[in-house]
Amino acid sequence: MSRAPVSSSNQYAGTRPPFGLPDVLILLAVLIWGVNTSIVKATLAVMHPMVFNALRFSLSSVVMLLISRLQRQSLALPREDRRRTFPIMVVGVLLYQLLFVFGLSRTTAGNTSVLLATIPIFIALYWGLIRRQRLPALIWAGAVLTFSGVAMLTLGSGETFRSGSSSLIGDGLILLAAVCWAAYTIGSQSLLERHSPTKITTLSMLFAAPALDLIALPQLLRTDWGAIPWPAWAGLLFSAVFSIALSYLFWNTGVQYMGSARATAYSNLTPIISLITAWIALGERLNVIQMTGAAVVLVGIWLVRFDPRLRRQKRPAASAASE
Repeated sequence: MSRAPVSSSNQYAGTRPPFGLPDVLILLAVLIWGVNTSIVKATLAVMHPMVFNALRFSLSSVVMLLISRLQRQSLALPREDRRRTFPIMVVGVLLYQLLFVFGLSRTTAGNTSVLLATIPIFIALYWGLIRRQRLPALIWAGAVLTFSGVAMLTLGSGETFRSGSSSLIGDGLILLAAVCWAAYTIGSQSLLERHSPTKITTLSMLFAAPALDLIALPQLLRTDWGAIPWPAWAGLLFSAVFSIALSYLFWNTGVQYMGSARATAYSNLTPIISLITAWIALGERLNVIQMTGAAVVLVGIWLVRFDPRLRRQKRPAASAASE
């Protein structure tokens, strides 16, 4: 889930500006991320996950480099920040992307969107369990609801335990990807206090692209490029340019004017759009247990988002995945 950070000083204090262009830009970003999961899922049906990731990040890195140049962004980092950046990018970009594409290739687009929406839960648990900060009872209730809903969503299908439990494995990989992105969000806080989101995003792309190209080299050499249909190329282009680069610009511009709290409220629409898109475009269906589980997850996330720490949390831009 590509998200751009904003300082708490950018929040409107006691005012709620009318609906305008910033809202439209945020909604466009949410819409792009909502449909992207189904587009990636369809593309992975005819393109190896590693090939898809390598090509997508190579293209995305070029686009983000162009954007940073147009904004006259310097990509230089002080020595102390370089040491801090490397492990963050390994976990939050490289590992996240590997878990995301292999997880999505094994489970449904609808499950993926709902499970990735649990990222705020893991951030809240970090504050409560690792940093030992006292969390309101509402946050703990939201966490319990969310994980109960996750169990209903992933175990509610009768196919889960058949065929080597492929769907269950995919769901598990997506949950691990959510943990990685939560770690990236938390770990990049200090970097985003000193550097722009465009800079961090561009450096993330430039770091991930050659690493993913190297990992995917055997698959790249074996790929029959002529056998890949044009809709797959279109899906790759959409995911690389729109889901990462353009949606990042839309989100960052909108957040700059309205603040992260209001923008986060719009982002709650992403899994709903994803579920609807997967139903229409891919024919994915949820049974009653799974639909109930998805609803419980969304309610739990909504409760956790009341945590003021999460509302102040700066969001690193461009994982993909976020998507």
